Amino acid sequence: MKTGLHRIRSASNLAWATIAGLAFLAFAPLCFAQGQAPTAPDTVPGQRFLIEEPVTSEFISQLRSATKQLVSRATTDDKRPILVFEFRPGKTRPGGTDFGAAYDLAQLISRELAGARKTIAYVPEPLKGYVVLPALACDEIVMGLRSSIGPITPESANVNNGLRELIKDLAVHKGREPGLFLGMHNRDLDLRIVRTADKQTHYLLDSEVPEFSKTHQVIENYSAWEGTQRGVLLAGRAREQGFTKLLSDDLFEVFNAYSISSSGLANDPSLLDDPKAVWIRVDGQINKVKERYIVERLKKARNEGVNLIFLQINSEGGIDLDASNIAQALLDLKDIKTVAYIDDRATGVAALLPLACNDIVFRRSARMGNVSSILTNGGKNDRGQALTPEQMSSLVAHATNLSNTKGHPAAIATAMIDPNAAIVLAKDKNTGAANYYLQAQIDAEPGRFADPEPVKNPGRVLTLSAEDGMGRAMGRWVADEEELKGLYRLRGKPIRIDGPTWVDGVVQTLNEPFVSGLLLFIGIFMLIIEIKMPGVGLPAITSVLAFLLFFWSHFLSGTAEILEILLFVAGIILLGLELFVFPGFGVFGISGVLLILISIVMASHTFIWPTQEYEYRQMLSTLIQVVGVLVSVAAGVAIVGRYLPSMPLFNKLILRPEPYGASLELDDPMAKPVLDGETSFAFLIGETGRTTTILRPSGKARFGDLLVDVSADGFYIEPGTLVEVVDVQGARVLVKPLRA
Repeated sequence: MKTGLHRIRSASNLAWATIAGLAFLAFAPLCFAQGQAPTAPDTVPGQRFLIEEPVTSEFISQLRSATKQLVSRATTDDKRPILVFEFRPGKTRPGGTDFGAAYDLAQLISRELAGARKTIAYVPEPLKGYVVLPALACDEIVMGLRSSIGPITPESANVNNGLRELIKDLAVHKGREPGLFLGMHNRDLDLRIVRTADKQTHYLLDSEVPEFSKTHQVIENYSAWEGTQRGVLLAGRAREQGFTKLLSDDLFEVFNAYSISSSGLANDPSLLDDPKAVWIRVDGQINKVKERYIVERLKKARNEGVNLIFLQINSEGGIDLDASNIAQALLDLKDIKTVAYIDDRATGVAALLPLACNDIVFRRSARMGNVSSILTNGGKNDRGQALTPEQMSSLVAHATNLSNTKGHPAAIATAMIDPNAAIVLAKDKNTGAANYYLQAQIDAEPGRFADPEPVKNPGRVLTLSAEDGMGRAMGRWVADEEELKGLYRLRGKPIRIDGPTWVDGVVQTLNEPFVSGLLLFIGIFMLIIEIKMPGVGLPAITSVLAFLLFFWSHFLSGTAEILEILLFVAGIILLGLELFVFPGFGVFGISGVLLILISIVMASHTFIWPTQEYEYRQMLSTLIQVVGVLVSVAAGVAIVGRYLPSMPLFNKLILRPEPYGASLELDDPMAKPVLDGETSFAFLIGETGRTTTILRPSGKARFGDLLVDVSADGFYIEPGTLVEVVDVQGARVLVKPLRA
């Protein structure tokens, strides 16, 4: 009895232990998951291929090579790619693809790519002509909201009934209704949509319906076409009949719906041809000089027919406008695949550059994000300033646009800029795909998202790394450059590396705020010194070189154009007219000085007049620099005027009147002093004398025993030249050379 009771108790204990164990196994993952970081959405490999009319045999050959190569890389079932073929009618010959090319392409898609996980035709625009055949040859079709498919026979061509069996065979091979294909081929046929009691939809010709009704219970029978558009299947009708499972104008949404990795979203020219790659290095702060350097390299690559650009980024940020311009230049490269390789960091506004690229690849331990501040002038000592709400809003809008265009998660891009952004990992019920969304998106559409899981709370800006889930959602990671090259079939192949040249280094240095201000100081200061010294000497040469370096560096950096240079030259000419032709600081002098200052200010940035907040910041910085230079020049001129005449080497360069009685005997009691100042020289009109200094146009001349300050009635008179007084205006004596 005891033994039986013991067995019962043992069995009971075993049962409870089993139940507890099963409960533990069931709930343990949920418990442990609370302390684990959420995983990234599962994605499958895939690639988009753009098919734009007219399709040629050469293009089909390239596409065959690229698609088969992509499919052959799959070593396991989970690596098999989804191939997305985006059909565009083209701008030159929409509907102009001939039947032979269209049929060959359809055969390639339907019969030669069996190794692919799935083939999808994406038709965002109305598609007609024979190119409809390869679209119908795909496993599934996704249409744009306002797109249509058909007719197959071009409107300008007669129906070729000899093609009927080929088209029917294609439909049968893809498991589609032959009647639909035939109805699109011949618009004169009356194609009907027939629904049966078993809820099946059939496309039948009107002549086939009676025979079909004998074996099926028909509950609906209506025209397959809407209105008078025979042979044309509209997007709404296609969705209604189950011909397409998804309508979308956003290719990124299509990739999400099929859980395809966004890395394959961009059309990859390197798959169609032998990769012709170039490697561009982006190091240090992003400023106007860096913008010019990168944009020029991108233009050069496009002109050389490059189809793959690697952008190696190691930057902590910079000026927001310059980074935005670089990102826009990358975005405009429609036919070139761009890969952002984050070697160490792409933080600050430098994070915009990867968002503008098709692919993002992290080096292990690299970082991206933390766009919390911007630089104001791009100098080495510029520590930057925190983003204002207006700047943050502008950068978020730009980052979102870049992400949506290139297929990167826009919510993650937003959180890298806005500290108040909260990110949720959730499943979109409309598409069935899991992705990262802003909490604001989740709240705005209640009921659309399932299983929301917070992954980033408000309070800080986001910094991505290759190790975290969001980093993997944004891009891939590699151990080194060789592994990166292996991803793009470039291992062992030569790649031209474009880095900053010595010219870029010089321009970068000359555009530093301190160096730029120093050049202005030297140019203006030496110009004033030259005016005070006889002859065109060292100060004039130094001034010219300083201004040349200033405008040359700003011209190459993209801030100075021909207009600024012309304004500066015009200012110098007007100043020269005032000094040498029309003495007396008046209209010419004031105009010349204003033009010089305006040209300097305009050469310091790309805009003429500020209209936005960051432009006002740049204008204020430039004005402070110019005012500082002018104050420094004034102080320098005062110091030189005070001490230069007493310095042994330089005192001989200053224009001085000859000592009293220099040509007379020192003890001559009749010697007259030098006449200067406000003394009237009207009695000298018509008198002749000889210049004792160079007249440029001012200088000294001796008339008998009198040494007088004179001005040339012209531009230049050599010393020792016989001159004649032609006019006296107060204390100003005008002379001209005496002709033999």
